[in-house]
Amino acid sequence: MVRLYMPDLLHLPPVNGMLNFPKTQFMHQSRLYLWLFLFLSAVGLSSCSNSADDLDTQISESLENDNALDVTEKDALRVFIVSKSKELSKEQKTATLITPDGKVSEAALTAYIKRNRSYRKLSKIGKAPAIDESSTATSSQPIRLKLYLEASASMFPYDVPGGNGTFKRTLNDVLTEFDAVNPGQPKLYVVNTEVNDLGLSLPQFFKENNIFTVAKTKGKTTSTDFEKIFSDILSNTSGNELSVLVSDLIYSDPSLTGMSAQKTLDAATSLLTTVFNPYAGTHSMLVIKLEGGYDGTYYSWNNAKKKYTGDRPYYLCLIARNETMQQLYQDATYETIRRFDQLPGYENSWFFGRDSKAIMPFYSILVTDPARKGRFKRSDAEIRNHDKAVRSITDVQPDVADKSLTIPIAVDLSALRLPASLLTDPSQYEVVGKDNFRVTAVQPYSGANGTTHKLLLTTSKPARGERTATIRLKRQFPPRWIANTNTTNDTSPDASSTFGIQNLLQGVERAYNPNNQTEYFTLTIQMKE
Repeated sequence: MVRLYMPDLLHLPPVNGMLNFPKTQFMHQSRLYLWLFLFLSAVGLSSCSNSADDLDTQISESLENDNALDVTEKDALRVFIVSKSKELSKEQKTATLITPDGKVSEAALTAYIKRNRSYRKLSKIGKAPAIDESSTATSSQPIRLKLYLEASASMFPYDVPGGNGTFKRTLNDVLTEFDAVNPGQPKLYVVNTEVNDLGLSLPQFFKENNIFTVAKTKGKTTSTDFEKIFSDILSNTSGNELSVLVSDLIYSDPSLTGMSAQKTLDAATSLLTTVFNPYAGTHSMLVIKLEGGYDGTYYSWNNAKKKYTGDRPYYLCLIARNETMQQLYQDATYETIRRFDQLPGYENSWFFGRDSKAIMPFYSILVTDPARKGRFKRSDAEIRNHDKAVRSITDVQPDVADKSLTIPIAVDLSALRLPASLLTDPSQYEVVGKDNFRVTAVQPYSGANGTTHKLLLTTSKPARGERTATIRLKRQFPPRWIANTNTTNDTSPDASSTFGIQNLLQGVERAYNPNNQTEYFTLTIQMKE
């Protein structure tokens, strides 16, 4: 608190009913009060946090944690700068960080870091922090798109001339956005029982009144061989390529004719596990559910025909090597492209992948965060070791008023690539320990070391002595939306269901989670009174 001293005017002796002090003294004091008022106003204004202040804080926290700023931390700064580019470009000290084309200037960013107060303080005592000079943590080559359009009879009604155009508009959006980043590179293919070149340029694709007029001339359109399709896509997706399969994901295999629906779906599960097994360590896949207008004949799993007009679900399956998928999710160039929830007809998504960063995410207790309740401090051992993360706290005492204890924990959940609705749902987290903690809130957070979320760990009856708390994010398949979309009887098609989608994707899940792990990660903190 700033205390402003004011002279006690009430105790000056009055003269003719007026306060008695010389005119010059009054003028000097008036100027003094005016100066103090302006100073305090400036202090008050400067105390309001803005994007530049948040950037400075993020840099300081990264530097002070371990006297270094590594490639992941620097990438997190890039993401923050791009997300706040409008505000930062208006600030004189941060304007040079943004290039005219909206990207981050690497030279300006390094110079800005070196002007940071923490960097200068550490340099002054001979401990100049190490700064990673990599231009990015991911590939510098632009992503090359390969789009695979399923051309089977059940797909044709999505792009009839009299339809609402949602299906074609979504494909156009995906193609134009990637073409803007890497002009002339998107390649177009048709898949069913085989894989063929569509034979159209992008302008020709955009102008085509019904894209399936051309697509249906390629391969056999009576069924879809997903085993072959996924095998071909996985084996031919390398380097900086991103393959996108456009399909209704309805499993139909002529060789299984005569089998019951359940046996057909069991076969689909096993086949997909076999297909993805060799690639689970190197490739990842994002499945996006969308909805588009449909007007035509629908073919059920047993090839029964039914006329249907209305909305129907379809899917985009994005497949890439892990490093290319990381580039798509983290490189500022693709910030607009990866906003998949803004695609026309978007409904939901699910990610399949293995990433050590997802299994062992960075996390750290926020000792001074305003959300904390009670009292605690970082352990002396971590301070002596200059540990990057705070995971051990001492002098743990409950809140004086209600005897509760809340511990905020920052964690990097970026590698999980799960829906925000799941990541921010406290019920998805479980906590084990003597304190009977529970996760009461999960909030988006942008902090040091690339942390993306803040978990609030709360208990109304803290334990005593030395103990630990273990936090787990539950891994459950299928997610609710896949379970709700699944049907084993599609003789009456509707706007929301897909035959056997759960079985098909269960096969993929088994490849990526062969040991049937029940949690994505485990975080452990240590506490002592």
